[in-house]
Amino acid sequence: MDQSLLPNIYDFISHTYPFSQLDTLALDAVATAVKISYHSPDDVLDNEQLAGAGLYMVRVGAAEEVNKADNSLRSRLGVGDSFGYSQIDKQGESDYKVTFLENTLLYFISKQMLQFLINKNKAVGEYFNSQEWVRLSSTHSNQDEKGSMPAFSCRQVASVCGTEFAMISDKATIQEAAQEISQKHTDVAVVSNDGANILGIVTKSDITNRAVATGLDIKNPISTIMSKSVHTIESKRPIYEALELMVMYNIKCLPVLEMGKIIATVTTRQLLAHSQLQAVYLNKDIQKAKDLDKLIQLSAHNKEVFETLIETGVEPRVIQKVMSHLCDLYCQRILRLAEEKFGPPPCIYAFAAAGSLARNEVQFLSDQDNCIITEHDLNENERKYFADLAQFVCESLDKCGYPLCEGHFMASNPKWCQGYSTWTAYYDKWIANTNEEAILNSSVFLDMRCLYGDEFLVTKLRQHLIRAVASNSRFLATLMKISANVVPPIGTFRQFVLTKDGQNNKTLNIKKQAVNLIVEIARLYGLTAGILSCDTYLRLEAAVTHDLLKEKDFRELYEAYTFLNKIRFEHQLRAMRNNTPLSNHLEPSSLSQFERNHLRDAFRIIARHQQAALFRFTGGIGIIG
Repeated sequence: MDQSLLPNIYDFISHTYPFSQLDTLALDAVATAVKISYHSPDDVLDNEQLAGAGLYMVRVGAAEEVNKADNSLRSRLGVGDSFGYSQIDKQGESDYKVTFLENTLLYFISKQMLQFLINKNKAVGEYFNSQEWVRLSSTHSNQDEKGSMPAFSCRQVASVCGTEFAMISDKATIQEAAQEISQKHTDVAVVSNDGANILGIVTKSDITNRAVATGLDIKNPISTIMSKSVHTIESKRPIYEALELMVMYNIKCLPVLEMGKIIATVTTRQLLAHSQLQAVYLNKDIQKAKDLDKLIQLSAHNKEVFETLIETGVEPRVIQKVMSHLCDLYCQRILRLAEEKFGPPPCIYAFAAAGSLARNEVQFLSDQDNCIITEHDLNENERKYFADLAQFVCESLDKCGYPLCEGHFMASNPKWCQGYSTWTAYYDKWIANTNEEAILNSSVFLDMRCLYGDEFLVTKLRQHLIRAVASNSRFLATLMKISANVVPPIGTFRQFVLTKDGQNNKTLNIKKQAVNLIVEIARLYGLTAGILSCDTYLRLEAAVTHDLLKEKDFRELYEAYTFLNKIRFEHQLRAMRNNTPLSNHLEPSSLSQFERNHLRDAFRIIARHQQAALFRFTGGIGIIG
């Protein structure tokens, strides 16, 4: 090799993940060992050139991998992309071949050198793990080339909790509890007689509001005012789990356990001191809001909460649940304001979320999808009441940052404000008649969750849906076929895989071309398993429980879904910081090589499971493997 090329090779490798994680000495060794090859269009690498050879990196040009079994496209490759590692333990015959699309320059690292690097560096080893989902899971703790913030939320709860806390027996008086809290310089006392079984929890505000303010005798036992439903967390669990519990259940203190014993408490104050997470306090403010103006004022903080959750490294699933929970609170408070404005409802009803909110997958771009289900078909006066209520609710949600649905899948549309019998007729019609309109409507309302009112109406309706689906395999097959019309962009981010956004810019639509595909696969398995929950993760777990998927399949889809949303949210965060419009469209120039490489892993997983689901739901049998 011409020694004058070494500086260029070194520079390229040092800026290419995972080799960018190597020390200077290792980088020197790799650069010196690199072999260079040139290839013209239609040149082919096959068999012994790939099997047992080593790793190729595209320095200039483009190529594509083609599966030899069925001649299908495996991947398209551009500058910085690599290939060959999956064939490193094979002999003679390779699983795929590589064809060059234009004049291409390759860097080659031998099998021996690559194995040396894998053994030497943890990041390199994780990256070149043969399983895509393992590579994706490794991204949770790695920083990309652009230098992402350390994941505060992934640290253990033990790193932020306070070890100084008060513990009292259930026989202690309110006065004794107050004295113990004061002496320990804390805000909370755990009620336990043995240090293991938690009987309750009491805070300073409990003593003030439930005892002093009501004139209760302070000689009464603490059990008269303590909170008896107590959530706990293990000391080694990640901080984001504590955050999730606090937000979802509106609590400000969690007992921390180790080997079944209480060792500490963690409070919202401690989390805020380390991460500035406002979501835990926004909950109470929304619930206490006296009017719509106050809710609109509070909604200005939604963006701040979303930004902070991303910045502090909170897991995408928790971000979505927190943002969904906040949306739930706005909906519920607005509905109470609506009932104050229009009077008590004339009959039992449920206000239900559909779409992303039903799945607890709200993010900052989510619009409204909702409906009303009443216990019986409405007369004229009842219809007028619910029409006014729905209009007020949907317009108010829009003012609070949850845009009106462009497709009008909202309770304010009379079509989606109906009695229970009408809703069951809707489902029966959609499932029996698999035309385009039926599929569009059902795709929105296949996911439904009660936000306010009679939850049993929604539960009963979903049970009806699951029974109807179980008796019509054609419906699931049609859903899967329509979903499979959109395929993940398994190639590089060149002109042949990009779509056009509203400004006619060529982009990757990460929601339409990736995220939604996993949501749709999970929905099919969830309906087949017969579970009521619309949560994508829970649907995939249920698929494993019901022997529809193997554990490995769950891990693949879980990690792909998590990584895709991580990239999606970080992209939106950058847009917020740059004061540019938020979207699900990613421009190739905004993606790091690290992101590109792992996106390809996610796309391969989706493509593989799309084909497996097609096989299952359109006439194939057997467990996906």
